[in-house]
Amino acid sequence: MEKGIEQDELNIVSMNVILHAGNARETIMAALDELSNQNVDFDKIEAYLKTSKQELNTAHKMQTDMIQLEANDKAVPFSVLFIHSQDTLMTIQSELLVTEKMVNIFRKRI
Repeated sequence: MEKGIEQDELNIVSMNVILHAGNARETIMAALDELSNQNVDFDKIEAYLKTSKQELNTAHKMQTDMIQLEANDKAVPFSVLFIHSQDTLMTIQSELLVTEKMVNIFRKRI
């Protein structure tokens, strides 16, 4: 197996995945807060969700880059932190999907 990424570099990638996923969660929560308002501003919600998607795409690309390294026979060290970052990303992607469904339901009822 060829040299791929060092542990310190993987830790930085892992923390950046967590950071961007966390940013996405913040804007998802802002969208849900807006959805709970008496006079819902769906344009504001869409802006929040767009930002969430951009943050998740950034995090997902970082994760995919690591997976592609390994798929190309490059060494990627085992890392509990990286596994945690992947779990965080996956969880927040699910939160986005549920939020998008909730927004659509509310939009149809208002």
